[in-house]
Amino acid sequence: MAELDVLNRMIKDSAKVNLESRSDLDKASVTLKEPQSPTSKVVVFGLPLDAIVIKVDAFKSPDTILTEARGQRKRSDYIIVANKKGKKNILHIEIKTTKGNVKDIIMQLKGSVCFVGYCKEIAKEFWHEQDFLSEFESRFVSITRTGSINKKRTRINKKNNPNDTPERMMKLSYPNKLQFNQLVGARTHTNQG
Repeated sequence: MAELDVLNRMIKDSAKVNLESRSDLDKASVTLKEPQSPTSKVVVFGLPLDAIVIKVDAFKSPDTILTEARGQRKRSDYIIVANKKGKKNILHIEIKTTKGNVKDIIMQLKGSVCFVGYCKEIAKEFWHEQDFLSEFESRFVSITRTGSINKKRTRINKKNNPNDTPERMMKLSYPNKLQFNQLVGARTHTNQG
């Protein structure tokens, strides 16, 4: 069974975000909302039609068993799992209405890595998928200042390229017309596709 099919069957529909597709293109977009501020949203364009977007915050905090001593109960807002033209990515996304605290964002992104690790173990033990998501590369993005109605141009901190660890996350402010390829570090497009 294909990995995206297994993941899609493993995750409840209520924990997924529906893609918005255009009939004239083989691409989709997704609207991500900041959980603590539903009026704050980010739209990501250029997703493959079979991408899976998971609200990682829907995964209940393990506070009944884990302490918060090192931030191990934190999780990012979303992950997008996609295989776009053979390029396999897991994009971990944290959204903040304001600037946000970098240390907290790093812990939240690390928490989503743990969530993916949990899914990998479930696939291995219950679905007999030994190499589940092993070829997928993780990318990390912090999207801040989403609460501004201001039409400022998206600011991208490219200092940490590639954005392959939580500590080297891509930092975006004032998001506008974000492209999936841009977020995973592939070539960028300027149109909405």
